[in-house]
Amino acid sequence: MSEEKLNLTDAIFQSLNDIFSKLFSSIDNSIYSLLDNLCFIDTDILKNSAINKLLGNNMAEGLLLICNALVIGFILFYAANFLFSHLTYSKVASPSQFIFKCIIFIALMNTSLWICTEIINLISIITNLIRDIGENYFNQTISFANLINTINTKIYINTEEFSIISFDGIIKSFCTIGLINLLFNYSLRYVMVQVFILLSPFAFLSLISDNSSWFFKAWLRSFISLLLVQILICIILCLALSLSIDNTNFSKLMFIGIIYALTRANAYMKEVFGGISTDISAGISNLKNLSN
Repeated sequence: MSEEKLNLTDAIFQSLNDIFSKLFSSIDNSIYSLLDNLCFIDTDILKNSAINKLLGNNMAEGLLLICNALVIGFILFYAANFLFSHLTYSKVASPSQFIFKCIIFIALMNTSLWICTEIINLISIITNLIRDIGENYFNQTISFANLINTINTKIYINTEEFSIISFDGIIKSFCTIGLINLLFNYSLRYVMVQVFILLSPFAFLSLISDNSSWFFKAWLRSFISLLLVQILICIILCLALSLSIDNTNFSKLMFIGIIYALTRANAYMKEVFGGISTDISAGISNLKNLSN
Protein backbone atom coordinates (compact mmCIF):
# COMPACT_ATOMS: atom_id res chain seq x y z
CA MET A 1 0.00 0.00 0.00
CA SER A 2 2.78 2.40 0.90
CA GLU A 3 4.57 1.53 -2.34
CA GLU A 4 1.45 2.46 -4.32
CA LYS A 5 1.23 5.80 -2.52
CA LEU A 6 4.90 6.39 -3.24
CA ASN A 7 4.41 5.61 -6.92
CA LEU A 8 1.38 7.90 -7.03
CA THR A 9 3.36 10.70 -5.38
CA ASP A 10 6.21 10.25 -7.86
CA ALA A 11 3.74 10.31 -10.75
CA ILE A 12 2.12 13.52 -9.50
CA PHE A 13 5.51 15.10 -8.89
CA GLN A 14 6.73 14.12 -12.36
CA SER A 15 3.53 15.50 -13.91
CA LEU A 16 4.05 18.83 -12.14
CA ASN A 17 7.63 18.97 -13.37
CA ASP A 18 6.48 18.25 -16.93
CA ILE A 19 3.81 20.96 -16.72
CA PHE A 20 6.17 23.63 -15.37
CA SER A 21 8.93 22.62 -17.77
CA LYS A 22 6.64 23.01 -20.78
CA LEU A 23 5.15 26.22 -19.32
CA PHE A 24 8.56 27.83 -18.85
CA SER A 25 9.69 26.77 -22.31
CA SER A 26 6.51 28.15 -23.87
CA ILE A 27 6.93 31.49 -22.06
CA ASP A 28 10.58 31.75 -23.10
CA ASN A 29 9.76 31.06 -26.74
CA SER A 30 7.10 33.79 -26.89
CA ILE A 31 8.19 36.44 -24.41
CA TYR A 32 11.66 37.49 -25.57
CA SER A 33 10.64 38.95 -28.94
CA LEU A 34 7.81 40.87 -27.26
CA LEU A 35 10.21 42.32 -24.69
CA ASP A 36 12.62 43.55 -27.36
CA ASN A 37 9.81 45.18 -29.33
CA LEU A 38 8.21 46.78 -26.27
CA CYS A 39 11.40 47.97 -24.61
CA PHE A 40 13.37 49.45 -27.50
CA ILE A 41 10.96 52.11 -28.70
CA ASP A 42 11.67 53.87 -32.00
CA THR A 43 9.69 55.95 -34.48
CA ASP A 44 7.66 52.86 -35.44
CA ILE A 45 5.50 53.64 -32.41
CA LEU A 46 4.16 56.63 -34.36
CA LYS A 47 2.96 54.44 -37.21
CA ASN A 48 -0.16 53.79 -35.15
CA SER A 49 -2.92 55.36 -37.24
CA ALA A 50 -4.95 56.08 -34.10
CA ILE A 51 -2.35 58.62 -32.92
CA ASN A 52 -2.48 60.53 -36.21
CA LYS A 53 -6.26 60.50 -36.21
CA LEU A 54 -6.56 61.67 -32.61
CA LEU A 55 -3.93 64.39 -32.96
CA GLY A 56 -5.17 65.51 -36.37
CA ASN A 57 -3.26 66.19 -39.54
CA ASN A 58 -3.77 69.95 -39.29
CA MET A 59 -4.91 72.59 -36.82
CA ALA A 60 -8.58 72.05 -37.73
CA GLU A 61 -8.69 68.34 -36.79
CA GLY A 62 -8.52 66.17 -33.69
CA LEU A 63 -6.81 67.32 -30.51
CA LEU A 64 -5.07 70.13 -32.38
CA LEU A 65 -8.49 71.65 -33.04
CA ILE A 66 -9.27 71.58 -29.31
CA CYS A 67 -5.89 73.12 -28.45
CA ASN A 68 -6.30 75.90 -31.01
CA ALA A 69 -9.75 76.60 -29.59
CA LEU A 70 -8.25 76.80 -26.10
CA VAL A 71 -5.89 79.51 -27.33
CA ILE A 72 -8.88 81.85 -27.39
CA GLY A 73 -9.48 81.01 -23.74
CA PHE A 74 -5.87 81.86 -22.87
CA ILE A 75 -6.19 85.18 -24.71
CA LEU A 76 -9.41 86.08 -22.90
CA PHE A 77 -7.86 85.09 -19.57
CA TYR A 78 -4.84 87.28 -20.23
CA ALA A 79 -7.01 90.21 -21.33
CA ALA A 80 -9.09 90.03 -18.16
CA ASN A 81 -5.99 89.61 -16.02
CA PHE A 82 -4.32 92.55 -17.75
CA LEU A 83 -7.33 94.82 -17.15
CA PHE A 84 -7.63 93.89 -13.48
CA SER A 85 -3.89 94.40 -12.99
CA HIS A 86 -4.48 98.14 -13.29
CA LEU A 87 -6.83 97.93 -10.32
CA THR A 88 -4.88 95.49 -8.16
CA TYR A 89 -1.41 96.66 -9.26
CA SER A 90 -0.40 93.02 -9.82
CA LYS A 91 2.48 92.19 -12.12
CA VAL A 92 1.42 90.94 -15.56
CA ALA A 93 3.43 90.34 -18.74
CA SER A 94 3.20 93.10 -21.31
CA PRO A 95 0.97 92.55 -24.37
CA SER A 96 4.01 92.34 -26.65
CA GLN A 97 5.52 89.60 -24.49
CA PHE A 98 2.25 87.69 -24.41
CA ILE A 99 1.81 87.93 -28.20
CA PHE A 100 5.38 86.75 -28.74
CA LYS A 101 4.83 83.76 -26.44
CA CYS A 102 1.59 82.93 -28.26
CA ILE A 103 3.29 82.93 -31.66
CA ILE A 104 6.15 80.71 -30.48
CA PHE A 105 4.19 78.18 -28.46
CA ILE A 106 1.23 77.93 -30.83
CA ALA A 107 3.71 77.04 -33.58
CA LEU A 108 5.31 74.42 -31.32
CA MET A 109 1.87 73.11 -30.37
CA ASN A 110 0.89 72.52 -33.99
CA THR A 111 4.19 70.75 -34.72
CA SER A 112 4.18 68.70 -31.48
CA LEU A 113 4.02 65.36 -33.32
CA TRP A 114 7.18 66.20 -35.29
CA ILE A 115 8.94 67.29 -32.08
CA CYS A 116 8.00 64.03 -30.32
CA THR A 117 9.17 62.08 -33.37
CA GLU A 118 12.58 63.74 -33.27
CA ILE A 119 12.95 63.16 -29.53
CA ILE A 120 12.08 59.48 -29.93
CA ASN A 121 14.43 59.20 -32.91
CA LEU A 122 17.31 60.74 -30.92
CA ILE A 123 16.81 58.35 -27.98
CA SER A 124 16.55 55.45 -30.43
CA ILE A 125 19.84 56.41 -32.11
CA ILE A 126 21.62 56.57 -28.73
CA THR A 127 20.10 53.20 -27.76
CA ASN A 128 21.23 51.53 -30.99
CA LEU A 129 24.68 53.05 -30.60
CA ILE A 130 25.07 51.53 -27.12
CA ARG A 131 23.82 48.17 -28.40
CA ASP A 132 26.29 48.27 -31.31
CA ILE A 133 29.16 49.11 -28.95
CA GLY A 134 28.16 46.20 -26.72
CA GLU A 135 28.00 43.81 -29.65
CA ASN A 136 31.43 44.91 -30.92
CA TYR A 137 33.17 44.70 -27.54
CA PHE A 138 31.51 41.61 -26.09
CA ASN A 139 30.56 39.71 -29.27
CA GLN A 140 27.05 39.37 -27.91
CA THR A 141 23.74 40.55 -29.32
CA ILE A 142 22.37 43.05 -26.81
CA SER A 143 18.78 41.91 -26.53
CA PHE A 144 16.37 40.15 -24.21
CA ALA A 145 16.35 37.21 -26.61
CA ASN A 146 20.06 36.64 -26.06
CA LEU A 147 19.72 37.15 -22.31
CA ILE A 148 16.99 34.51 -22.05
CA ASN A 149 19.00 32.09 -24.20
CA THR A 150 21.94 32.63 -21.84
CA ILE A 151 19.76 31.95 -18.82
CA ASN A 152 18.43 28.77 -20.39
CA THR A 153 21.97 27.69 -21.20
CA LYS A 154 23.00 28.01 -17.57
CA ILE A 155 19.73 26.73 -16.13
CA TYR A 156 19.00 23.87 -18.49
CA ILE A 157 15.39 22.73 -18.71
CA ASN A 158 14.75 19.16 -19.65
CA THR A 159 11.56 17.25 -19.05
CA GLU A 160 13.46 14.32 -17.55
CA GLU A 161 15.87 16.36 -15.40
CA PHE A 162 13.91 19.48 -14.43
CA SER A 163 12.53 19.65 -10.86
CA ILE A 164 10.42 22.55 -9.66
CA ILE A 165 11.65 22.18 -6.07
CA SER A 166 15.34 21.98 -6.99
CA PHE A 167 17.63 25.00 -6.74
CA ASP A 168 17.66 25.37 -10.53
CA GLY A 169 13.89 25.06 -10.60
CA ILE A 170 13.45 27.78 -7.99
CA ILE A 171 15.89 30.09 -9.79
CA LYS A 172 14.15 29.45 -13.10
CA SER A 173 10.78 30.17 -11.51
CA PHE A 174 11.98 33.51 -10.18
CA CYS A 175 13.50 34.39 -13.56
CA THR A 176 10.27 33.55 -15.40
CA ILE A 177 8.15 35.56 -12.95
CA GLY A 178 10.57 38.47 -13.32
CA LEU A 179 10.36 38.32 -17.11
CA ILE A 180 6.56 38.31 -17.00
CA ASN A 181 6.73 41.33 -14.69
CA LEU A 182 9.02 43.02 -17.22
CA LEU A 183 6.48 42.29 -19.93
CA PHE A 184 3.71 44.00 -17.97
CA ASN A 185 5.90 46.99 -17.03
CA TYR A 186 7.17 47.62 -20.54
CA SER A 187 3.70 47.13 -22.02
CA LEU A 188 2.46 49.86 -19.69
CA ARG A 189 5.44 52.03 -20.59
CA TYR A 190 4.75 51.54 -24.31
CA VAL A 191 1.15 52.69 -23.83
CA MET A 192 2.15 55.65 -21.64
CA VAL A 193 4.61 56.91 -24.27
CA GLN A 194 1.72 57.01 -26.74
CA VAL A 195 -0.45 58.81 -24.16
CA PHE A 196 2.20 61.49 -23.63
CA ILE A 197 2.52 61.95 -27.37
CA LEU A 198 -1.20 62.71 -27.48
CA LEU A 199 -0.79 65.14 -24.56
CA SER A 200 2.08 67.00 -26.24
CA PRO A 201 -0.09 69.74 -27.86
CA PHE A 202 -1.60 70.59 -24.47
CA ALA A 203 1.88 70.64 -22.92
CA PHE A 204 3.16 73.25 -25.38
CA LEU A 205 -0.10 75.17 -25.08
CA SER A 206 0.33 75.40 -21.30
CA LEU A 207 3.53 77.46 -21.77
CA ILE A 208 1.46 80.44 -22.91
CA SER A 209 0.55 81.15 -19.29
CA ASP A 210 2.87 81.04 -16.29
CA ASN A 211 0.02 79.62 -14.22
CA SER A 212 -0.18 76.49 -16.37
CA SER A 213 3.49 76.05 -17.33
CA TRP A 214 3.87 73.41 -14.60
CA PHE A 215 2.03 70.98 -16.89
CA PHE A 216 4.73 71.26 -19.56
CA LYS A 217 7.48 70.65 -16.99
CA ALA A 218 5.67 67.56 -15.69
CA TRP A 219 4.98 66.31 -19.23
CA LEU A 220 8.57 66.79 -20.38
CA ARG A 221 10.08 65.07 -17.35
CA SER A 222 7.70 62.15 -17.62
CA PHE A 223 8.09 61.74 -21.39
CA ILE A 224 11.89 61.95 -21.35
CA SER A 225 12.12 59.68 -18.31
CA LEU A 226 10.02 56.97 -19.99
CA LEU A 227 12.20 57.09 -23.09
CA LEU A 228 15.55 57.19 -21.26
CA VAL A 229 14.72 53.93 -19.49
CA GLN A 230 15.75 51.97 -22.58
CA ILE A 231 19.24 53.48 -22.44
CA LEU A 232 19.66 52.24 -18.86
CA ILE A 233 18.26 48.86 -19.92
CA CYS A 234 20.87 48.65 -22.71
CA ILE A 235 23.64 49.31 -20.18
CA ILE A 236 22.28 46.62 -17.83
CA LEU A 237 22.01 44.13 -20.70
CA CYS A 238 25.57 44.94 -21.82
CA LEU A 239 26.80 44.28 -18.28
CA ALA A 240 24.77 41.08 -17.96
CA LEU A 241 25.93 39.61 -21.28
CA SER A 242 29.56 40.60 -20.73
CA LEU A 243 29.90 38.77 -17.42
CA SER A 244 31.85 35.54 -17.38
CA ILE A 245 29.14 33.41 -15.84
CA ASP A 246 29.72 29.73 -15.14
CA ASN A 247 27.34 27.07 -13.89
CA THR A 248 27.80 27.82 -10.18
CA ASN A 249 24.99 28.72 -7.80
CA PHE A 250 26.44 32.19 -7.30
CA SER A 251 26.30 32.86 -11.03
CA LYS A 252 22.73 31.63 -11.21
CA LEU A 253 21.74 34.02 -8.41
CA MET A 254 23.22 36.84 -10.46
CA PHE A 255 20.53 36.23 -13.07
CA ILE A 256 17.89 37.09 -10.49
CA GLY A 257 19.78 40.27 -9.64
CA ILE A 258 20.00 41.21 -13.32
CA ILE A 259 16.29 40.67 -13.94
CA TYR A 260 15.43 42.57 -10.75
CA ALA A 261 17.61 45.46 -11.93
CA LEU A 262 15.77 45.44 -15.27
CA THR A 263 12.47 45.49 -13.42
CA ARG A 264 13.55 48.46 -11.30
CA ALA A 265 15.12 50.41 -14.18
CA ASN A 266 12.16 52.75 -14.52
CA ALA A 267 12.13 53.48 -10.78
CA TYR A 268 15.86 54.26 -10.84
CA MET A 269 15.40 56.60 -13.80
CA LYS A 270 12.51 58.31 -12.02
CA GLU A 271 14.69 58.98 -8.98
CA VAL A 272 17.37 60.60 -11.15
CA PHE A 273 15.32 62.58 -13.69
CA GLY A 274 11.87 62.66 -12.13
CA GLY A 275 8.77 61.76 -14.09
CA ILE A 276 6.44 58.85 -13.50
CA SER A 277 6.90 55.18 -12.81
CA THR A 278 5.27 52.42 -14.81
CA ASP A 279 3.49 51.53 -11.57
CA ILE A 280 0.98 54.34 -11.96
CA SER A 281 -1.26 54.67 -8.91
CA ALA A 282 -1.64 58.42 -8.75
CA GLY A 283 -3.96 60.61 -10.73
CA ILE A 284 -3.23 63.45 -13.08
CA SER A 285 -3.24 65.86 -10.13
CA ASN A 286 0.02 64.36 -8.91
CA LEU A 287 1.77 65.46 -12.10
CA LYS A 288 1.91 69.00 -10.73
CA ASN A 289 4.17 67.82 -7.93
CA LEU A 290 6.74 66.60 -10.51
CA SER A 291 7.52 70.17 -11.52
CA ASN A 292 8.54 71.15 -7.97
